Amino acid sequence: MSGKSGHALAFGIGTLAGVLAGVAVAILFSPKSGEEMRKDLKVAANKIIKEKTPNIVYSKKINSVALARLQYTIESQFNKVIDALKAGRMAAAKRKEELESVYRY
Repeated sequence: MSGKSGHALAFGIGTLAGVLAGVAVAILFSPKSGEEMRKDLKVAANKIIKEKTPNIVYSKKINSVALARLQYTIESQFNKVIDALKAGRMAAAKRKEELESVYRY
């Protein structure tokens, strides 16, 4: 992992951990009863799901296309490497054959 992406990943994980810790503290020290809190959380979760579902679906489609392109690129590069290895082996075998034919005299 490169230095920049490692730092970005660490920052992202740290941010997520901070958010989760904040949510946990807010829930624990909330002046509401458990039943009220569960109801409020359910309403908030349903609101988020309703608002963000189109964005999630769109992001999923974009990521699927990007993943398919990446897969195609990796497969084509892999096939080029395999073809190059085969060509190298064939060239080596041909050269070996040429050398052996010269030394048979």
